[in-house]
Amino acid sequence: MDIRRFVISPIQSNCYVIAESWERGANAVVIDPGDLALDPVFSFIDEMGLKLVANWNTHGHFDHVIGADRLRQRYGVPSYLHRDDLVTWNRAPHWYRAYLADDAPDLRQPDAWLQDGDELTLGDETFTVWHTPGHSPGSVCLVGKRVVFSGDTLFAGTIGRVDLEGSDPEAMQASLKRILEWPDELEIYPGHGPATRMGHERRHNRFLLEAMQG
Repeated sequence: MDIRRFVISPIQSNCYVIAESWERGANAVVIDPGDLALDPVFSFIDEMGLKLVANWNTHGHFDHVIGADRLRQRYGVPSYLHRDDLVTWNRAPHWYRAYLADDAPDLRQPDAWLQDGDELTLGDETFTVWHTPGHSPGSVCLVGKRVVFSGDTLFAGTIGRVDLEGSDPEAMQASLKRILEWPDELEIYPGHGPATRMGHERRHNRFLLEAMQG
C-alpha cells in the first residue's frame, strides 16, 4: 500500500490518498477531504491514473469532511462515516462558515456507515474500524497491519481537543486506554501534523502516559 499526504485547509488538516500501488489503474481511497480546495488531490489522482473507490472519514468536523461532496461529484464514490457523527457532519458547513468566514454548501448525507469492528479493504490491506469517541461522538481510527489513520484521536505528542461541541473528555480517556492495545511498531497517520509511531507515543505522549496510569 502507498500513502500520499496532503496538508489542506487553513487549519492544516491532513488529507490522505492511499492506494494499492502507484501503478495506473490501482484502486485508491481518500481519507478526510477537509477543504473545498481539493485541486491538488484531484490532480494527483488523475495524473497517477488511480481508480478512486471510496472516501473514508475519521470524523465529521468540517476540516475533515467539507470536500466530501466535491469528491462524490467528480468520482462518484461513496462517503463513509460513523453514524454517531451525523450531527457533526450536518453542522460542518455552519462551522466552516463560522471559522473561515467563507461560504460552503450543505453536505449530502453519507452513503454508508462505519461501525466498530467493521473491516475495510484496499487491495491486500485490511483496516479495522475502531470507534474512539471523545474528540467527537463518532470519531474512528482505521487500523491496518502496519499503519493506522487516527483522525483527531491521537497526534504526535498530543491528542484531539475535547472542548468542542460534541466532545467528551471521559469518552476520550476511555478511547486512549483502548488504543494502548496498539503495537509499538504501528505507524500513526493523524488528522493534523506529522506521522509518528505508537511506541514513541506510548513512551512520550503525556496523555497516553496518564491513560496508562489511570
